[in-house]
Amino acid sequence: MTNVRLWVLPPHLPESTLGQIRSPLAGLPEPAAVAGRLRSTPFAALCVRLAEEILEHRFPLLGGVLETGSDIRWRRDYTGGIETGTAYFRRIPYLDATRAGDHKNIWELSRHQHLVLLAQAHLFSGRPEFLKEIIRQLESWLEANPYQCGINWTSALEVAFRALSWIWVQHLVGDRLTGPFRRRFLDGLYGHGLHLKANLSYYFSPNTHLLGEAVALHALGRLFPQFPQARQWEKTGARVVRNELDRQVLADGCHFEVSLYYHVYALDMFLFHTILRGL
Repeated sequence: MTNVRLWVLPPHLPESTLGQIRSPLAGLPEPAAVAGRLRSTPFAALCVRLAEEILEHRFPLLGGVLETGSDIRWRRDYTGGIETGTAYFRRIPYLDATRAGDHKNIWELSRHQHLVLLAQAHLFSGRPEFLKEIIRQLESWLEANPYQCGINWTSALEVAFRALSWIWVQHLVGDRLTGPFRRRFLDGLYGHGLHLKANLSYYFSPNTHLLGEAVALHALGRLFPQFPQARQWEKTGARVVRNELDRQVLADGCHFEVSLYYHVYALDMFLFHTILRGL
């Protein structure tokens, strides 16, 4: 019932709450100062070079380069040529590749990690086109993916990864997002938190999926105390992460999937969560 209610009545932040949210986020390093120290490094040059590729809609994904053209089709599997619609997310057959395409190809782009790169490149270079591209892509994504509609809402872990990317966008360049777009973006971030709280993977993939979702939920509650329910998100996320630390880590310190890839993933999540708890 919670999901249906959110779908029928998409959430909006009160105007008073919007006015309280600032960038950079409290407790995190000041972005402009960090960018200033790194501006002359090879890392900064690489960020700008990759950001220039993203401006041309050439995205480094899954070991290759995805070229979308000027119009990004966020629900399209470009490899298989299949695109799904905007039905309520529970009605999307995302596990059926013949009907929905390869969901991994679709989800990877909508994790929006490349938007963080654009934000970094903007801070390093001062070039306004990188910031404008962030806004264009977010507006395009929000238009193509109405709240809880379509394939990009079918996995709570994907919602979590996208929320983490949006958190970094807010931290790095949030003070440059203004007007109606700022409201829409922060409403969207708040909606991601509500979706996560209602869809934690206790029963489906209660492993690294649940861990990533709980880490993102805790981060939203911790870094956005102005959000309604933020304290509950923070407590729930922290409790789940603690439980998963005990459950997913074996006595010898290895992740219980017994895979180095999963081990590194879990370690990253546990460390990120621990840093946020210490803010």
